[in-house]
Amino acid sequence: MHPLRIVSVLSFAMLLAGPAPAQEHEHAGHGSAAGPMAAAPDLAGAWAELRGVRDAIAGDVEAGRLSEIHAKSERLAPLAKALLERSTDLAPDKRARAEAVVKQLPRVADSLHGAADKGDAAATRRELGRLDGLLELIRAQYPADALAPESSHGGHGSHSEAAPGSPHVHGTAPMALVDAPPQATLRVKASEFDFQPRTLQLRAGEATRIEFENDGATEHSLVVKAPDGTSDWIHLHAASKAKDAGTYRIEQPGRYPLLCTIAGHTEAGMVGLVVVNK
Repeated sequence: MHPLRIVSVLSFAMLLAGPAPAQEHEHAGHGSAAGPMAAAPDLAGAWAELRGVRDAIAGDVEAGRLSEIHAKSERLAPLAKALLERSTDLAPDKRARAEAVVKQLPRVADSLHGAADKGDAAATRRELGRLDGLLELIRAQYPADALAPESSHGGHGSHSEAAPGSPHVHGTAPMALVDAPPQATLRVKASEFDFQPRTLQLRAGEATRIEFENDGATEHSLVVKAPDGTSDWIHLHAASKAKDAGTYRIEQPGRYPLLCTIAGHTEAGMVGLVVVNK
């Protein structure tokens, strides 16, 4: 048969058959059989997903299910990147800080599941603390109402002075807080994750004013626990770029740990020492 006649016959056959069915691979993951494609989460939803994975990992740690942490930890970095993609309204400086933190997440996630894979519960807890520190830094770059309303430290706010004899931000007045003229003054600056200076020298029985300035991008606290471990001798707290101060008197000479008690900050290395001399 002549080639032109063959082409004509084939064309006529194709018209009778109707349009060719869509190729299945063109709709992989989006076809009607799988249901409509889920909408991408908004900013608050992206944050909730990231926090949800963190909370699931914390639950595994508490329950001793270390073998289940690896898969969950691998979701952390992609979810953090998704959060950044939806952070279109962040100021340039805050976005730069958030991006710097997100770049650290893969390394922390690797350390987290590496410790879990080895069955080392103590090391896994430490790495979870580092993760908490990074998430807190991310959260601090956003306005209070931009992310999910959940906030482990919401409501603290900044304040300028601890009122002697009245409850402090943590709910109870620190035991060493006094209403007395200071005989000495110490100035301490906080950043991520450090105190400057790291060692504070006090004299036993001497009223000392401690001025706490937070130069960091997230909130920090300055806490000295009483020897019983259940109450605070000293407790100051400041939001980012804020200050707090109070006058304290410790009667008992000794060496006492200095901590930032915001979740994950102690584990990230924000510790120091208070030396009370005779």
